[in-house]
Amino acid sequence: MTPSDSAAPQTGKTPPPATCRTVDEILATASEDGRATLKLLGELVGNEPVSVATPAQFATRQLRLDPLSLASTRYTGPSTSLSILGNLLRLELEKHGDSVVIGSPGDGLPPTWSQLDLGLDQRGESRQLTVPGRLVAHFPAGTLAAAPLCVLIDDRHWSREFAILSATADKGVAETLLASFRARMKSSDNPLRGRVLQASLNEGCIRVGVSPAIDSRREGLILPDELWREIDVFLAAATSRRELLRSLGLGTNRGLLVAGPPGVGKTHLVRVIAASLVGQYTTILADANSMRHALADLYAESDTFGPTLVVLDDIDLVLGHRDSGGDNTALADFLATLDGVRQREDVLTIATTNDPKSLDPAAQRSSRFDMIVALPMPDAVTRTRILGRHLEPLGLAIDLHAMAEHLEGATGADVREVVRRAILEHGGSFTSEQLADIALSGRWRANVNRRKYL
Repeated sequence: MTPSDSAAPQTGKTPPPATCRTVDEILATASEDGRATLKLLGELVGNEPVSVATPAQFATRQLRLDPLSLASTRYTGPSTSLSILGNLLRLELEKHGDSVVIGSPGDGLPPTWSQLDLGLDQRGESRQLTVPGRLVAHFPAGTLAAAPLCVLIDDRHWSREFAILSATADKGVAETLLASFRARMKSSDNPLRGRVLQASLNEGCIRVGVSPAIDSRREGLILPDELWREIDVFLAAATSRRELLRSLGLGTNRGLLVAGPPGVGKTHLVRVIAASLVGQYTTILADANSMRHALADLYAESDTFGPTLVVLDDIDLVLGHRDSGGDNTALADFLATLDGVRQREDVLTIATTNDPKSLDPAAQRSSRFDMIVALPMPDAVTRTRILGRHLEPLGLAIDLHAMAEHLEGATGADVREVVRRAILEHGGSFTSEQLADIALSGRWRANVNRRKYL
C-alpha cells in the first residue's frame, strides 16, 4: 500500500456532521450555472424539485418542521365554497405580496388558478376573477397570523379541500384562522353573497352561476289581500321577527309551498319574494337535476352564503307519491334533506307545484313546509284589475268589466296574452269590440295545429 492509499490518521473524535440544507436553500446561494448543475445533481440523487414535493413536504420545508410536528386544520365543503375561499386567499396573496412563497400542489404540476364567474356587468359583459384553484402558499409570521402558516387549496370536485398547515404547537392559531376564513364567506368579501344564483349539476357536483337580477315588485302581481298577508308572515322569519325567533330558540328556517294551476302567478310570486330579499339573502334557483340528484349539496351551499333562499320550482315533476309506485329515491332524499335543514339557521325554502295532491303527504308536513298557500283562479274583479294594469298605459276607452266577463275561466297569464295579441294585431289603438273578438275567438291560445300537409 502506498502512502497515498493509506487511511487518514485517527484522531479519536467523530467529525461534526455537515449542515443539512435542502436543494432550494443551496440553490438560493449558488451562481446561475451552479444552480442549474446542483438542481440536476439533486434530481439525480433523489432530491425532488419543488414541483414534485407534496404540500406537506412544502410546508415542513417552509415552516422548518419535522414532518411529525406538522398539523393540518382542514375544511371540506361545497364546490362553490372552495371558489369563494380561493377568492379570499387571492385577497391575502395580494395584500402580503412579496412576503408569500407559493408552492405547487405536487404531482409535478405547477400552481393552478380557476375562474370565478361574477355574472354580467352593466354593459352586458362577463365579469370573472382569477382565483387560486390548486396550490399551497407560505405566509410568514406577522402576515396572516402571529405564527408562520401555510394555506392549501384544492378545488378539484373529488377533493374540495381548504387547509391551514402549521406546527402542532400552533394548531389553535390555525383553527382560529380557518374559522375567520369561513366567517368571511358570509360577509361582503363574498362577491356572490346576496345575489340570485342558478344551481345545476355538473360532474356530480352542484355548480352555481349568477342569474340575471330579479326586479319583480309586489305591485305587478294582483293577488287577494289575505294571500299577501300570509306571504308577509312567511317573510317575517327573515325580516322583522328574525332576531326574536332566534333569541327564543324557535329557529329562523321556514318552508312555503305555493300551489295552483299553471298561469296563476306562482313563478311571479316567487320572483317577488326573491326580489324583496336581495342583499339580505342569497337566492339559489334549483334546476330539476340538482333537485333530483344533489338536494343535500344544494342546501349545504348555505354554509357558503349565510342566509339563503332555496327555490324548488315545479317540485311535483321531481317528487312523487309513494302510492304511485316507481322509484321513490328522490322523495326519500327530499324528506331527509329537509329534516336536516333544521340543523341550520336562516334557510328559507319555497317550492311550487301545479297539483299538491300529486305530492306525498309526508312532503307536505308542517315540519317541512310551515305554510301552504293556494293561488286561486282570478275572479271577475281580479281579471278587471289585471286588464287595467296592462291597458292603462295605452289610454284606450275599453269596457274592462265587460271584457273581464268575456274571459271567464282565464288565468292572469291568459289575460296578459289576450292584450299582447291585440297589440300584435292592431298596434297601440283598438276598440272594445276588437279586443272582445280576440278574447271570444280563442285565437290567443297556443293550440296545436292539426292540419295535414303533403
